[in-house]
Amino acid sequence: MNDSEVLTYIDRHRAELIEFARELVAAPSVNPPGDESQVAGIISGQFRRLGLAPARIVSKAEHRPNLIGTVAGNRSGPVLMYCGHMDTKPVGDRGRWQTDPFDPVIRGECLYGLGSADMKGGLAAMIYAAAALDSLAQSDRGSLLLVLTADEEAGGASGAEYVAREAGLHADIGLIGEPVGISREWEYLGLISRGETCFRVKVHGTQMHSSIADLVPSVNANVKMAEVLTRLARELRFTYQPHPLCPQGVTMGPGVMVSGGVSYGVLPGYAEFATEVRLLPGMTVEGVKRDVQQFLSEVCADDPDLDVEVEFEHGPLRYIAPVVVSEEHPFVRRLQAAAEQILGQCPPQGAFPAWTDARFFDAISGIRTIPAFGPGLLVVTHAPNEHVRVESIVEACKIYALAAASYLTGERETIGSRRRTKRGGALGD
Repeated sequence: MNDSEVLTYIDRHRAELIEFARELVAAPSVNPPGDESQVAGIISGQFRRLGLAPARIVSKAEHRPNLIGTVAGNRSGPVLMYCGHMDTKPVGDRGRWQTDPFDPVIRGECLYGLGSADMKGGLAAMIYAAAALDSLAQSDRGSLLLVLTADEEAGGASGAEYVAREAGLHADIGLIGEPVGISREWEYLGLISRGETCFRVKVHGTQMHSSIADLVPSVNANVKMAEVLTRLARELRFTYQPHPLCPQGVTMGPGVMVSGGVSYGVLPGYAEFATEVRLLPGMTVEGVKRDVQQFLSEVCADDPDLDVEVEFEHGPLRYIAPVVVSEEHPFVRRLQAAAEQILGQCPPQGAFPAWTDARFFDAISGIRTIPAFGPGLLVVTHAPNEHVRVESIVEACKIYALAAASYLTGERETIGSRRRTKRGGALGD
């Protein structure tokens, strides 16, 4: 494989790549409510224009297509999977957007628009990387899968989870192109994604006519809940084994949802708040539950009037397992080598702070999947004025193409800075 052929192809198609990213941003795929059909149609058309084989459509519902494209090799392995999601979060407060979220514009060095960083810029990069690979003279190589999913932003039931269960995917390793920048782009290589568990703390009080609350014994559930929530945010600590790629440890979101009370004139008899916990490798629901129950026992000992219980969510939010990929996997080394060649340095290994679609491929399909390595800043996603640096999209395309070509042909990786690359967390060094 000649690296210059790959890079020449991408440089020659640079303007097309950026225009394609703009087209993806301009096509609404807001989730909820969830409809990726317009984006999927644009991608299918681009496959034809690039000479790629038509993508297979796998859908749980007609308006929720998932696309599976293949750049076929001429030997049985290895098989590499590149994956990205086609949906976006809702626009939110349009008044805070400086541009129309569906009219992508380039200002300075950046492409602005909803989904530009999360993750339509990454999608465009992966598709053109596949086209660059397909353009190479036929050689003895394995196959590349492009798995483009729906419904990631709302949990994945119609997207990666459905694909992992129903599509019969087989690959040696995968990569999700989620943005990995916090303070700067390409800040780390996300070999880990943290897991999650969610629970509700329920507080019971005395529902009664509020006008006599000071005349008879009574407990205002909202006030008690506020006291518990405040203490939980300040005092609750979890038992876990530190991980070198997760220096920030466990992240708790106390009170992400709060409810309580009936109406004016009624003393609240019930209130609750929800809390999410981002888990490190090795943590379990049972361990988190023990820590929460121990905390509540201490709070109840300090307040005899407190009537409180904890209930962990059912279904997927009860436990999302962390994903861990070994730094010794051959594709990881080739990805690092490609990144160093394009960026001038090898990003440190780190942990994506949230979960990604990697969890479904890892747990259901048995495809060990790198949770995140893509263009953009995570801090501008899910927010007004989302943007991604144009050059970062091009860099991603080149990294993905070089890494795929090297891995699928089995060529030896060379990482000049391997001896000086050190582990880093999601915030880098």
